[in-house]
Amino acid sequence: MKTYKARAPMRIGFFGGGTDVSPYAEEHGGVVLNCTINLFVRCMLRASPKPGIAIHSLDLEAVSRMVAGRTWDGKLALPQAVLDAMPNLHPNTADETTGFSITMFSDVPPGSGLGSSSALVVSMLKLLYAAYNAATDPHNLAELAYRIERVDLSIPGGRQDQYAAVFGGMCVYHFGRGRVIVEPVLTDLTALLELESSLILGYIGDRRLLTRHLMADQVRRLVEGDTLRYHDETKAFVDEATKLLRSSRIADFGRLLHDAWEVKKAFSPHIAPPIVDEVYTLAQKHGAWGGKITGAGGGGFMVFACPFERRLELERVLSEAGVVVRPFSFVTHGVQSWAVEEEERAIA
Repeated sequence: MKTYKARAPMRIGFFGGGTDVSPYAEEHGGVVLNCTINLFVRCMLRASPKPGIAIHSLDLEAVSRMVAGRTWDGKLALPQAVLDAMPNLHPNTADETTGFSITMFSDVPPGSGLGSSSALVVSMLKLLYAAYNAATDPHNLAELAYRIERVDLSIPGGRQDQYAAVFGGMCVYHFGRGRVIVEPVLTDLTALLELESSLILGYIGDRRLLTRHLMADQVRRLVEGDTLRYHDETKAFVDEATKLLRSSRIADFGRLLHDAWEVKKAFSPHIAPPIVDEVYTLAQKHGAWGGKITGAGGGGFMVFACPFERRLELERVLSEAGVVVRPFSFVTHGVQSWAVEEEERAIA
């Protein structure tokens, strides 16, 4: 029996986050710098002797099932929406006596700020294309993932997460005017390795309850003209950060993170609640050049840049403050899929 698997990487957003969100991206052009890391959303598809489709989320401990009439029984809205968007890429749907099972899990909790929701959608899409032996263009894959999240499910946000999960690596993404340009930043891995060695990634808490309100507040303030100049400043940081990376000026890159974080906080008062400010101040006291929330704000993961000789000290004080420090490495690839032959087994 052939089993299909896929994984899509999550990302750390460094500069330009928020400019990929409508209406700014369409009206002014969004620019974002991010890099994928070795934290993934992983999916597996197997044939099942039972008719219909079963989705198992191991980390959420939840199951959704589709039986006759294409009606879902379950609350896994995101993977359900992926399958609803791909009616012609359901293996064995023509055979009413068999079905298939999809199992998935994420390396991080929901609401991480690392783009896990988009990584899930991209991973599932890649899985279905592989199982159906169908080809797709990377840009089309990213745009379909965007449509499922932002249009079909009305989840607020931008485009950087879907594109990062598809393309991978350290890239600048240019959004606007009906097209997306993907610009790889580094061909020499030395700067990437040096940056990686200076960064600490830490989880400070769940932000899921804040996400929709936070994004709506940011869009409202932008439309009303309150934060347009801050979006412009945020976008300008991307070009400067890219030049610093290409010249291996990692300390200056870290200090620029601080400057950009100060501007980012002006997008909305909900971006940096007291716990975020407390952790950030603590990191600065123990040597951090700069840092930021890795996503839209409110919680999740924070990333800090610091000198090599202060790294262990900073990890220690962050851990003592309740931050869960998470080791990571950069990866230069996007979503991947593969198939293996396994012995026949009964699938629930």
